[in-house]
Amino acid sequence: MSMFEDQEDCRIYSEFHMNHGKTSEAEQDTDQEERFKIENDGQTDWALEKIIDLKEKQKENEELAEERKAPLEKKIAKIEAWQDRQNEKLQDNIEYFEGLLTEYGMKLKEDDEDIKTHSLPFGKLKFRKQRPKWKYHDSMLLNSLKKADRDDLIKIKESVDKRELKKQVEVAGNQVVNPETGEVIEGVEVQERGEKFSIDVEEDL
Repeated sequence: MSMFEDQEDCRIYSEFHMNHGKTSEAEQDTDQEERFKIENDGQTDWALEKIIDLKEKQKENEELAEERKAPLEKKIAKIEAWQDRQNEKLQDNIEYFEGLLTEYGMKLKEDDEDIKTHSLPFGKLKFRKQRPKWKYHDSMLLNSLKKADRDDLIKIKESVDKRELKKQVEVAGNQVVNPETGEVIEGVEVQERGEKFSIDVEEDL
């Protein structure tokens, strides 16, 4: 059982949200003095319990949302499946007519090698030169260029092995140094961080 009665819980919760709303600077100063603060383990455990309750409510909302979405998702999937089936049939017809037009276009090209465009009320049949397509076999090409000493055509991506770097350097203040020479290695800064605070609630009650 909570250490506060429901009425008290409600008051504290209301004050919490009031203190996080938009107020004037004077009101904020007053609120800072009057707002509820956690000052002992009993109040701490009460706040942890409240977090558990709120997270449980979030979980209930998510479950309700998933439950309500399920039938809609089935309907959407059914509609999309219907759309795909209908469009596949239409696409087959489109490709059929495109095949007929291509066949006729090739006949026009045989009759007139210089033809570029054949215009009609509902569209055009066009002939355009294409640039050659280069098909690469990367590993074979790379080896070939290396054998030919064409390093100018080879890109090399350099990156630092950061894991190995940490093993082989020493930290001095916020800098790292080469332990063998004492030389500062530029380009890296070590930032000290305080303890990380986290709140762990026991949800499996």
